[in-house]
Amino acid sequence: MAQIDIRRANPLGKATARERTEALAKRLEAKFDIRWQWKGDDLAFNAPHGPAKGTTGTISVEDAHVRVQVALPLLLRAFKGRVEDRVNDELNKLLG
Repeated sequence: MAQIDIRRANPLGKATARERTEALAKRLEAKFDIRWQWKGDDLAFNAPHGPAKGTTGTISVEDAHVRVQVALPLLLRAFKGRVEDRVNDELNKLLG
């Protein structure tokens, strides 16, 4: 599996970052049919079917930082750079 691991400073505080992370998860659920749930301060997600099938990951929200970890399945490895760019774009929106 191709791994993406991005960590950013969190200037928003945990509560606001959690709210925005959940809103992002809801958008991804609608667009890519992902499943997600909070496990403490980690939002765990996976795509059991659809265009992102086999993708798993977590978004960890802490007071000082937000960390996104994504594992791409074999069929999506070729798109790792594009996926990583999109993750960075979404983090910019989330934390901006």
